[in-house]
Amino acid sequence: MKKTTVQEIKEKIHYEISRTAPPEGFPKFHDIPRGRYISEEFYNLEQEFVFANSWVIAGREDDVLEPGDFITFKKLGEPMLIIRGKDGKVRCFYNTCQHRGAPVVRDEKGSSKRLRCQYHSWSYDITNGALVAVPDEHDFVDLDRTERCLPQVSCETFAGFIFINKNPKAEPLNESLGKAREMLDPLDCESLKEVYRESMIIPCNWKVTAEAFLEVYHFKHIHSNKEGWATLDSKRAAMGLYRGGHSRMITGYSDQHVQKSNMEAWDDWKPLDNGDFKTVQSTNQDFLNMLDCTSTAVSYFPNTIIPLGAFGFPILLFWPIDIRTTLLEWFYYAPQDWEGDELPLHWKIRSKQFNQIMDEDKYNMAPMQESLESKAFTGVPINYQERRIWHLHEEIDRMIGVERIQEELRMDQLMEPYLENSDV
Repeated sequence: MKKTTVQEIKEKIHYEISRTAPPEGFPKFHDIPRGRYISEEFYNLEQEFVFANSWVIAGREDDVLEPGDFITFKKLGEPMLIIRGKDGKVRCFYNTCQHRGAPVVRDEKGSSKRLRCQYHSWSYDITNGALVAVPDEHDFVDLDRTERCLPQVSCETFAGFIFINKNPKAEPLNESLGKAREMLDPLDCESLKEVYRESMIIPCNWKVTAEAFLEVYHFKHIHSNKEGWATLDSKRAAMGLYRGGHSRMITGYSDQHVQKSNMEAWDDWKPLDNGDFKTVQSTNQDFLNMLDCTSTAVSYFPNTIIPLGAFGFPILLFWPIDIRTTLLEWFYYAPQDWEGDELPLHWKIRSKQFNQIMDEDKYNMAPMQESLESKAFTGVPINYQERRIWHLHEEIDRMIGVERIQEELRMDQLMEPYLENSDV
């Protein structure tokens, strides 16, 4: 991110505080049709055209440090394995032997010099997935090994994370992320270590779950502390919409939290005293100061939201299990400021605080899904502060192809004039 961009974001927050209505000419949103959350046909279109054609985070490069190291992955509905080849490159293959369909690895993680099916010992190369050994090969008539390689899944890395895309002809990851890369590029993400991980099953559509993290309109109503005030002021939220359905949101602290943090004002962006926490290394001190003095988040379409922080951050992943059930995972990463397996007290406190926020967000989700199922609820009205939600839905329709969607479930394409420019 350019240093000038940080100043532009601050100016946008000043504008948000001063406005008394949406910007002049901003379009009126129609209700988001409730059928987008409850229609089996629409859900199947999302699986076929969105999740089967999008880059999603499947792990960390740390998970497969050495050649032969592998992890398995099933979140996209089919068994896959991610492995580092003899050439040092990370790749993803379907975990499916091309003989009878048994898995070529059974453990969730491990290391192997060759991928060998434990059913009949058909064996595959760890680098290119080539079929290299077939017991009693003479009993197969005209078996062509070159036609029986492990099918490969598009796989690339960014900021230490492993991204995969089921589309073998997927747009390169960097092009897909586009300008949204600027939210991680200034940070030394590759050196971060996993602090802890959690997950929960939520009885609602995946979009209901994700949408809770795309706005702060709800914040003071759900996340107020015992003293009755919230850490953030939703009127101090500046949002940026990127091409490809990605977006960001930077929110200034509330007056009470500003005072508690020894800041002179909400826009006094400077390094704060984070106690025992070690600060993430960055090539842009202004950007790091912004992370210290705001709530800064980036979302990568379709199912990743990252609430960034100066001393580390969680990765939130939203996985559809079925139309009414979502697996929500979060993995917290930070510079390692501890030794051994036991987390120090400051990280135990932080994990408890963050988990409480997640529980508070979950509180409404099951009842919301029940309401969406009710004919008494006709649609979801969206305001200017919730435009990241609209942006998400627009991209879903573009990925599916508007012509494939029932007319009553379509979204108007309105956000093009409000996208961030393409210069990184």
